[in-house]
Amino acid sequence: MKYLLKYDQSKCSGCLQCQLTCSLMFSRNFQLSLSHIQIDSQKTEYSAVFTDNCTHCGICADNCLFGALIKKGVTT
Repeated sequence: MKYLLKYDQSKCSGCLQCQLTCSLMFSRNFQLSLSHIQIDSQKTEYSAVFTDNCTHCGICADNCLFGALIKKGVTT
């Protein structure tokens, strides 16, 4: 299933749990560079980038500890 994923920058702590979970799911390895979501940090500001490889599975949102990533519905 594919989800429409939303990112709320104000809730992101930069913990990288979403990246680690994604990399484990798709590469069976905890390696941030292999994740399909990348969290960029500029001092205390964070932003999320979904790579072209992102399948919109929602595992990142399911494992976001702070509610910064949420599934907003199903896409086709």
